[in-house]
Amino acid sequence: LKRQLTPEEKNIILQRHGRICFATGHAIPEEESLHYDHIKAFALGGQSELDNIAPMCEFHNKAKGMLPLEDFRIRLQLLEFFNSGDRLTLKHLLQFMKDRGQVTGFGSGCVLTSNNGKVTLDSAHGRFSYDLLDCPTTGWKYFYAILPVELVDSDDDQDHQFGLQPRFLILDKVFDLFRHFQTHPVLQPSIGRFSGGTIVFFDGQHKAAALLWAGRRKFECKIYIDPDVR
Repeated sequence: LKRQLTPEEKNIILQRHGRICFATGHAIPEEESLHYDHIKAFALGGQSELDNIAPMCEFHNKAKGMLPLEDFRIRLQLLEFFNSGDRLTLKHLLQFMKDRGQVTGFGSGCVLTSNNGKVTLDSAHGRFSYDLLDCPTTGWKYFYAILPVELVDSDDDQDHQFGLQPRFLILDKVFDLFRHFQTHPVLQPSIGRFSGGTIVFFDGQHKAAALLWAGRRKFECKIYIDPDVR
């Protein structure tokens, strides 16, 4: 179970992390007391081993309450993102993460071709081939795929074009899903369409956002080709 760290163990942790608060990465003054906590919560299987312990400042250690340290760190980043503006969508989050080097890019263009019941996506990030399917109700063509973050975007209004994204991101919903996906599988894909040479999601943006915070960089999705937008 949980145990007290010895002075020698605390020194090892400080040598690894520096006198840096794990929650935000800020330096902890010498005159301020240090706290130590599990990176992955003990209750979620995190062990009381030195690789799973990090230093924290007193303020953030108290502010996190009962949250695991790893989850608290993500919540602070989420708060920073949601304080950056209003009416935020998956597109804004992708740009936020790109600006911080957390993703290399998003919304890259690709060329789609279909032949003999297959659809192929050619892009700077690879060539991908999937089965091409037909909706029995509408006749629209679609495919299921696992796509890298570099090829996806949000189906927002832009350049005087009508987008299909109907709502904005909600902080608590993203955070709750982030925590959910740590221990549960994704049961349904995000849904999007091929538009203007890009893949854009119009359903499941909270899911995609939560998975981004959980470290996922590939997404299970269902993509329509030339559906009736109206």
